[in-house]
Amino acid sequence: MPKKALPRIIAVSAGEHPNTLHIRWVSGDESLVDVSGLIETFRVYAPLRQSVELFRQVRVGEYGTDIIWSDELDMSADTLWRLAQEQSGIMMTDEAFHNWRERPEMPAKA
Repeated sequence: MPKKALPRIIAVSAGEHPNTLHIRWVSGDESLVDVSGLIETFRVYAPLRQSVELFRQVRVGEYGTDIIWSDELDMSADTLWRLAQEQSGIMMTDEAFHNWRERPEMPAKA
């Protein structure tokens, strides 16, 4: 079985649009990731909802395994990689998969 490499971030900056991040990965790939869903959903990100200036202070965490704004605010590289894949259309979102699975032509669940 091939060994799975964890996604690592080497650079991050706030994007031009609100709640977007420009991310450069160790692999050399670059992504523009919209994190507004996470910021609007989770209470821990309330400070980012209230301050555009704080959002712009984003930086890469230790070892590139996350991004951070402060000691209390971070997002994991795994989560950001998954969002990048979903938003680029490479991977199906959980909701899209559920909707696909519930189509009438699908066989009944066992």
